[in-house]
Amino acid sequence: MIKKRFEAMVSRAVLRHGVPESEVTPCVRKIGRGLLLTSIMLIVPLVMFDNVPLAVKIGLQIGYALLMCGGLLLAFDEEKKGR
Repeated sequence: MIKKRFEAMVSRAVLRHGVPESEVTPCVRKIGRGLLLTSIMLIVPLVMFDNVPLAVKIGLQIGYALLMCGGLLLAFDEEKKGR
């Protein structure tokens, strides 16, 4: 249910920006992959620097979690494979 709502929200945003209807699904998947890659950029400062203030650490970790979850929801399809 959360996945469908999030995909619908991103699809509406993509359509508003002028992407043709036939290219919405690949564009949403591409956005999901971009969110996954962007989430990695939030962890790099935590690995590189030791003296990061606690509020910044918490903010970076929350941002990482949100981007990672959003990217996972958008980037991959739930396909039921028959045996």
